[in-house]
Amino acid sequence: MPKRHRIAGALLLTWVPLVILAAAKGVAAGDVVGVPLLADYITNVRFLVAMPVLVGAEGIVWGSVVDLARYLVRSGVVAESGMPALQQLVARFHAQRTSWAIPGIAAIGVVFGVIFLRKEYAGDLSTWQFVPGSAGQVRSAAGWWNLLVSVPIFQFLILFWALRYALWCWFLYRLSRLDLVLVPSHPDRSGGLRPIGQVHQYWSIVVFALSSLISASVGLAIVHGRPLKDFRLELITFLGLSLVVLFAPFLAFSGKLLDARTHGLLAYGELAATYTRRFDAKWTGRNTPGDDLLGTADIQSLADLANSYAVVHGLRPVPFEMLNVLVIVVAVALPFVPLVFAVVSPIEVARQVIQILL
Repeated sequence: MPKRHRIAGALLLTWVPLVILAAAKGVAAGDVVGVPLLADYITNVRFLVAMPVLVGAEGIVWGSVVDLARYLVRSGVVAESGMPALQQLVARFHAQRTSWAIPGIAAIGVVFGVIFLRKEYAGDLSTWQFVPGSAGQVRSAAGWWNLLVSVPIFQFLILFWALRYALWCWFLYRLSRLDLVLVPSHPDRSGGLRPIGQVHQYWSIVVFALSSLISASVGLAIVHGRPLKDFRLELITFLGLSLVVLFAPFLAFSGKLLDARTHGLLAYGELAATYTRRFDAKWTGRNTPGDDLLGTADIQSLADLANSYAVVHGLRPVPFEMLNVLVIVVAVALPFVPLVFAVVSPIEVARQVIQILL
């Protein structure tokens, strides 16, 4: 099914019925209740932003994983002796990714949450979910649909992606245990593993969806009078946890990358010592030849050797770079930009940035 059809189907099951039922009760907008549906930031962001992102991320994330599998097979990063194990790992990963185990576990988790972890409204403010009744606040038809259909579908997506991320981490760990041929002078400065970091950064799409929910929650609190600075600790904690959870799996490659760097420095150091001694003897020693230095290949070879040694010296202990970290940070921070502009004028922000840069 095309991506846009899946997104449309999800909206027809979750958000559209809420609007219809709330409008029929007169609580979609207006002042009949304290918080009408269209003024509920959390609900609207959950189903109009986060849910479409999670549904649409399927093709982007897993399409890049397929490309990575092809790269691993063709690049020689895995030794010839480890190819059967790699092919078996890729096949097993694909089988588990497409099996019913992950959706089944996610569905069980959602049912458990609806039955045992349901929270009843205990506040005095009427909302589109809880309207005034003869016995106090009673759940509206839209509230029941939200509880039994809309929210469980969204929770299913969250659990579904969490389990798939756990499967992806398992794949990375098993890959790191294979017989890898890490070339210390590889220009990607990751021994040839940089494509793993490039693929991994697509998980920032899922982080963006979660961040948008937190942003909506903070925005609702700001509307009710709380200042943005009250949430500074929570936002920093969320950013830190996002970086830890997303980049911790790469530590499985650190041991082999550090070994490759150490052996590379020794090998290229020995090569550099031999070459530079001969170069020095030829061009700066007592028996310096009278050949013209201009145009000689010796100078270029020395420069190439220096560049190769610099690449080995700069080999990273993990297969990602600062650009990958920046992508994650942007994914976390982007949903909070409207909140910042709601508190501080965009012109003032621009002025402060210019002052910092100049």
